[in-house]
Amino acid sequence: MADTSLSPARSVDNDHHDHHHRHIGDVGDGGDDASLLLQSAAEGMPDDPVTIIEAAIERLRDDVGAIVEPTVVTAFSILRATDLPNYLRLRHKAKEANKGCLVTELDKAVQQSLPGGGDEPSALDELVALARNQCQLKHDPDRNAIAVIPMPGRQEVWRVYSTGYEEWLRTAYWRAKEAGVPETTMKSALATIAAAGINDGEQINLHVRAAKDDAGYLIDLCDEQWRAVLVTPTGWQVLDHSRAYFTRTQSMRPLPEPQRGGDIGLLWQHTNIPGNRRVMVLTWLLDSFRPDTPFPVLELVGEQGSAKSTTQSVLRSLVDPNKVMLRGRPKTVEDIFVAAANNWLVSYENLSGLTAEQQDAFCTLSTGGGFASRQLYTNGEEHIMETKRPVVLNGIAVVATRPDLIDRVIHVDMPTIPPEARKDDADTSATWERDRPLVFGALLDLFADALRILSSVKLAHKQRMADFERFGEAVARALGFEPGEFQRQYAELVRAGIDRALESNAVAQVLDKYFEERITPWNWQGTAGQLYDLLNNQIIPDRSTWPKSPKGLADQLRRIAPAYRAKGIEISHLGHSREGALWRIALIRTHSTATPPGVEGGIRYGAHRE
Repeated sequence: MADTSLSPARSVDNDHHDHHHRHIGDVGDGGDDASLLLQSAAEGMPDDPVTIIEAAIERLRDDVGAIVEPTVVTAFSILRATDLPNYLRLRHKAKEANKGCLVTELDKAVQQSLPGGGDEPSALDELVALARNQCQLKHDPDRNAIAVIPMPGRQEVWRVYSTGYEEWLRTAYWRAKEAGVPETTMKSALATIAAAGINDGEQINLHVRAAKDDAGYLIDLCDEQWRAVLVTPTGWQVLDHSRAYFTRTQSMRPLPEPQRGGDIGLLWQHTNIPGNRRVMVLTWLLDSFRPDTPFPVLELVGEQGSAKSTTQSVLRSLVDPNKVMLRGRPKTVEDIFVAAANNWLVSYENLSGLTAEQQDAFCTLSTGGGFASRQLYTNGEEHIMETKRPVVLNGIAVVATRPDLIDRVIHVDMPTIPPEARKDDADTSATWERDRPLVFGALLDLFADALRILSSVKLAHKQRMADFERFGEAVARALGFEPGEFQRQYAELVRAGIDRALESNAVAQVLDKYFEERITPWNWQGTAGQLYDLLNNQIIPDRSTWPKSPKGLADQLRRIAPAYRAKGIEISHLGHSREGALWRIALIRTHSTATPPGVEGGIRYGAHRE
């Protein structure tokens, strides 16, 4: 039986530097003399080395010493120096033939018999040689080392500095030497392997869970076979070998193998999404597989007993299953970006509130950006985490309260489930695992249909998340809705978001009350200091969030200006005067509605099948 874990693989290059002369498979320092000695030994043998070794393995079942007889050791030495793959296979075959066979003693005898090979190679050299022989070492655009490991039936891709790759290397070394690796030796080996990938390897793009290529979108199933799903406008298929380099983290779990003939309606039996938000949620699910566009943030809000966490877990299991499906409130902004670096979908539950900085961080994740902090143990360099991820949040109260985040939120109010309609967790979990492959297959069908329609969708007016809006229109038409229906629903959602943004802002609350009582229609001009004096003396429900200065008020005006503009009120900064920064607040005389229903192009669902 061949040791498939040690099967040969193309190395990054064939340039073994001088400090690697003692690697597995090297003849040693004997040069031409070593080659002549091995050639002479081979010519003096009655049979070829493989025949001698295979005969010894047959006798090994009854004679544990057969494998270290001088002729057999010489045959192994010749094979190790000239044909490393066969050497490793036959060595493993000997180990399998008799568990009492000490292959480490064979290794010592072979090493000593090689010209110039009296010194045992170090574990560090053996680990590096193992990696270079069996891995293709590469790096990503940020010069992080990557190991691509060809294996029978699959190809694994790991970052060199990852738990997954370290475990693979330890396992490969155990199979080769039946020995563990000290932590310090492993660190040194990983450093050397990483250097080879960074300096000698080619640059590749590395992906997590989803990728875009010329044909369509690729989704990593994250299964043991390392398969992926390709979705194009003509349909979808499961690929045994992904065309993109997907890696994974230790906490990631596999998506179900999609089944054809499923029904997307099964999803609503396992979630508590109201009917007027189902198209929106389906669009969010599919959009989570489109890394080339910004991601909206899904916000699930409902009372206790509205199945928020259950619904969130079900939705996540269709996008990015994880060992920990839902996480508690992040303590810092850095926590959010660390979670994004280790997950495709960022998922938090039972949130009672988020700081302004945390809400800004979710805005950054939505459209793409990064977080920088000081590099550990240094004063002059930064550690930067840059990423873009889909996000889902849930809470009893509204979580997104800042206008920037509200602009990116898909808000879903979840109804309370009556006690008589509640189900046991064990039953719902088992039923969902049964239905999940069918729902995932139906979701992929819808994805392909939406991609087919997408190119024909033209929107006359667009919201801030225009890519999501246009894709949602394609999804809605694929489901059979009339053109413009998704835009209508999205416009309703945006208007509700504007109201929430203003209701949760202390400046907006006081501004509304003051102007409605004293200035109707709205028409005011002056400095930020003058406006601060006017408003600061009013009854303010929450002084903790009230700006402490005219500059703070000006900052708040800039934040709420887009929401007021959508309502037909322009808050504009007119520049600076001797008295200070000038502001004007007035009605917009001519303005279009926030989301006119104008849509052109597109086809009805099913027309492409006629």
